[in-house]
Amino acid sequence: MGKQYTVAVLLGLLIGQMAMAQTAPFTGAWSFEGNDNGSSSNPLIAVSSVSYTGVNKIAINPYTSGYVNLGVNIQNWSTSLCNQTEYVQFSVQPQGTAHVTLASLSFAFSRSAQGPQQIYVRSSADGFASDIYTNTTSTSYQTASITLNGANFINQSSAITFRIYACQPAAGGGTLKLDEIQINGSSLPVTLLSFTAKSDGDRVQLAWATTSEYNADTFVVERSSDLGEYKLIGQVAAKGTTSERQSYSLIDSDPLPGINYYRLKQVDFDGTIHVYKPISAIIQVSEPVISVFPNPANPDRIHLRLWNADGATVRLVTRTGQAIAGRLEYQSGEADFIVERPLSAGLYWLDIQTNSQRKVIQVMVR
Repeated sequence: MGKQYTVAVLLGLLIGQMAMAQTAPFTGAWSFEGNDNGSSSNPLIAVSSVSYTGVNKIAINPYTSGYVNLGVNIQNWSTSLCNQTEYVQFSVQPQGTAHVTLASLSFAFSRSAQGPQQIYVRSSADGFASDIYTNTTSTSYQTASITLNGANFINQSSAITFRIYACQPAAGGGTLKLDEIQINGSSLPVTLLSFTAKSDGDRVQLAWATTSEYNADTFVVERSSDLGEYKLIGQVAAKGTTSERQSYSLIDSDPLPGINYYRLKQVDFDGTIHVYKPISAIIQVSEPVISVFPNPANPDRIHLRLWNADGATVRLVTRTGQAIAGRLEYQSGEADFIVERPLSAGLYWLDIQTNSQRKVIQVMVR
């Protein structure tokens, strides 16, 4: 009747949450083509619109000829102060449990004849405490290219905000012109939250959960007896790209005697494969495993798990002790008790006798 062993100990502990982190490129862009909206190339990273504090866009035709197509014109910079109260601001925000690493910031800038003479940039990475870029302005467009260094730009789960400051205009109506702001970096979804194995009679129940997925097509589960050669157990469709937690499961209906190693792979739509560390389950000879599933059962048959239970005899009786005629049809590790006539809804008792034990299971019929 199939294999003659039971699951005694299942070491369903995660040996390592992630064997390989999957990064995805990210570009945030603000082009000022008639609006202040930003765009993101990565659905796990959101970008804000550009906002203005202490200053404002000119009221008439705020978007005029820029570095590429249109750019924005900002006025009302203080003629007497050069502090942190007047600025242009924009942010990037990881979604869900995703993390972001920023590598560079660039933008084009110029001024009107009476516009601000000086420009500088700060970020929330250090609480806007220090400049990451300074330069003088001119009436011709220049480009700022800023490398973003430091731990506070790496693997961040919260928003990172940038501010562009300007000062020393010849007149309050003088304008600073900005165009083509771009931030480059990468996202790191914290993909695998858990990967576990639990005993389920003569089977191994595998389950895993993700906190984020990017471009994920399929999850593949493989099994090995020696951490060398792996055999495919099954595949489960992934959710594609999501920042929400997802849960998955798969049953190994034919585990090996001894130790079983299970390995999880994520296959992306572009063919990239991410391999996670294996977990183990120990299968060894033990007592018979007997159970009924599903329970409630169907009226025409009762499905049993009979593992390591050769020669089992099965009797089905009513609540009053009346025996129900039927026959037992065996499969590998399982059996169906098929009744001669459909059962009425209600409670029954299944009396199962093996060479080493007797078990009575209450069965509900729908």
